[in-house]
Amino acid sequence: MQTWSVFLVPEAEEELEAVPPPIKRKFDQWVVLVQGYGPWLKGGWRTEALQGPLKGFYSIRLNKQWRAIFEIRPERSVVVIRIVAHDYKSVGRR
Repeated sequence: MQTWSVFLVPEAEEELEAVPPPIKRKFDQWVVLVQGYGPWLKGGWRTEALQGPLKGFYSIRLNKQWRAIFEIRPERSVVVIRIVAHDYKSVGRR
């Protein structure tokens, strides 16, 4: 089985340091699952394709409020660009 890689851009790394501990634990759990199975997880993660200026990116729910926004790359990698409290307006493309 070929594994997936998960990378965080510097802004997402900073945001992860500032999130509440339960959100960080949930994100860490998601990373482990993605590394083993890929980004199309079932069971409450609610992977959603984004629209508008973030078309081509996806989000997952870390809880009712918090989301991780990421891009899926062809080389079996996921790049997390933001970890936000459901504030997509503050997120821009890279």
